[in-house]
Amino acid sequence: MKIGIFGNPQKAIVGEALGELRKHVRDDELIFEEALERYLNPDDRRLPQERIAEEVDYILSFGGDGTLLRATRFSKGTPIAGINLGGLGFLTIYKVEELKNLLNALRNGRFELEERMALNVTLSKTKRVFFALNDVTVTITGSSRMIHITIEAGGETLSRYMADGVIVATPTGSTAYNLAAGGPVVHPQMEAVIITPICAHTLSVRPVILPSTYAISIIPSSKGEKILFSADGQDQMVIHHEARVEIKAQEKAVKLIKLLDSPGFFTLLHKKLGWG
Repeated sequence: MKIGIFGNPQKAIVGEALGELRKHVRDDELIFEEALERYLNPDDRRLPQERIAEEVDYILSFGGDGTLLRATRFSKGTPIAGINLGGLGFLTIYKVEELKNLLNALRNGRFELEERMALNVTLSKTKRVFFALNDVTVTITGSSRMIHITIEAGGETLSRYMADGVIVATPTGSTAYNLAAGGPVVHPQMEAVIITPICAHTLSVRPVILPSTYAISIIPSSKGEKILFSADGQDQMVIHHEARVEIKAQEKAVKLIKLLDSPGFFTLLHKKLGWG
């Protein structure tokens, strides 16, 4: 069994967590991302993050949800699990003290794979392509003004409005920025896309849920204000006035490792968000 290790090098607790990991696996079973250099032994094998998935059976992410989101960008369909090292951890559901059980389950095949849809995003002018498991956002920056947003979906104009921005989220991302902006919670096993305006100037503008088969385009425009594009909070850049952000569901799903006795989605809502 080969396991790829991603982690947040800014968290000193990562070193302790990796020490616990080593108690239950051989060093030659582990391949680390290079960013973890200061926590590694001289003989540990390390690779650039974009190459790890090619050589491992599973991926473990040590950190918060942000670290897991980064790791999913390079997972290429390899099953992945997140070890929570603090914070809310809606995606990183396992604790360090559960590592032994998790590793035993991987060796014995006592787990399920939960497929999560992700987004493929293209900026039309630059042709740059981005990945998002949670969400894509287009927002105004450094100004109290709003931007004009046109949204096209399935070949039609869905809406035009003025707002601080817009969020296009997956069901997985529905409990993140989308929820804070007043969007709906959507079960993560659904295949749908949620479009949620951020502080729209028109009361009739509301979140919309669309089939995942729809191609979506966001065309923002402004009077000189900078417009910020973000994918999962991992890739961020200022985009040009009237750039097209083209979004569609990615063909290959992200595979999250779920132990047979792991809590269900509604239990997580109760625990993490104080649901109901």
